[in-house]
Amino acid sequence: MTLAYSSGIFQGNEMRKKQVQKYVSRRKEPKKRYRRRSTFGVGLDGEKWVNYLEQYSDEVEQLMKLTPSQRRFYQQGMRAATLIQSIS
Repeated sequence: MTLAYSSGIFQGNEMRKKQVQKYVSRRKEPKKRYRRRSTFGVGLDGEKWVNYLEQYSDEVEQLMKLTPSQRRFYQQGMRAATLIQSIS
């Protein structure tokens, strides 16, 4: 249990350093006092998010063919996914 928790914290901290947490979870809202997700939660969600992208990559590619104007956002997300994969 300690190893899993430590791994989640480590990955969450690395995601915050590389500024890719906005792809994984919501950021702190200006009027809120506390963040929406803990560092541990961000670390776990990042792993889930990358697995989801790998699982549904064909469907995402088909959607990108339908909306080429959104390709820039897709490329930003894919760059974030490669940064998250390099952490774990």
